Amino acid sequence: MVRVYYGDHFEHPSTHEHLTTPETVAKFANLFLSFLLMVGGVACAVIGIWLASTANEYNYFVDTNGLTPSILLISYGIGLFFFSSVACCATARHSGFLLGVIVVTMFLLICSEIVGVTYAFSYRDTFKAEVKNHSLELIAGYGSPGWEDNATEVFDRIQIDLECCGVISGPNDWSAGNGTPLATWWVETGQHAMDAPDSCCQTNSTGCGVSMTSSTNGTLWEEGCVTALFDWFDDQMILFVAAIVVILMFQIINVCGMYLWRRCIVHGF
Repeated sequence: MVRVYYGDHFEHPSTHEHLTTPETVAKFANLFLSFLLMVGGVACAVIGIWLASTANEYNYFVDTNGLTPSILLISYGIGLFFFSSVACCATARHSGFLLGVIVVTMFLLICSEIVGVTYAFSYRDTFKAEVKNHSLELIAGYGSPGWEDNATEVFDRIQIDLECCGVISGPNDWSAGNGTPLATWWVETGQHAMDAPDSCCQTNSTGCGVSMTSSTNGTLWEEGCVTALFDWFDDQMILFVAAIVVILMFQIINVCGMYLWRRCIVHGF
């Protein structure tokens, strides 16, 4: 097969003249897949930004060392968009060298995604233990002035949003009448021995939690927030893994298509 040298790389003459039907199909299939991955990257970044602005309070319940799910999702989305954009340009320009670089890079990205998902599943139990331990620390100081910045307000928001109360045992976590309460400052220093926070009430109103921990009568949420957080986490994990699997499928197909398109450019179809 005759190849022509175009300054920095060899190409099949058809790349600059007339593409055959199979070559045209291969080219535009790769362009379409790269475009879909660009859209997927933008979607991941947008979802990450949304999480950063609306679900940031969940970070109080686990020590993330700065690597919050929103930051990871934004970084992943930006990386996916960048490499998919370069792949699109390389396909359109018929650059065999650039396509080769992108194939290797995308292959490494796919491997890192598989490792990341595997690690996330293996880390689930450790993550949940961290959430539980940090939740116990938060409820111990609930109501204390200046307790971990706005941790009290965040705890209230979690109880309202997830329709839960306390950490483990629901309303009992706030009461001195059911053994040792978890909310030590609230009970001992704040003098709320039989009171639950208003955010525990199924119908939230000022003073609705006063003297309610001894007999809830269905007015307080019964589920502990750790259980509710675990359920929320599992739901998000299922959606996250499903999204990653779909993106991985498109990435694998796209990498295979770019590899074949590069062979077409360098060696002829």
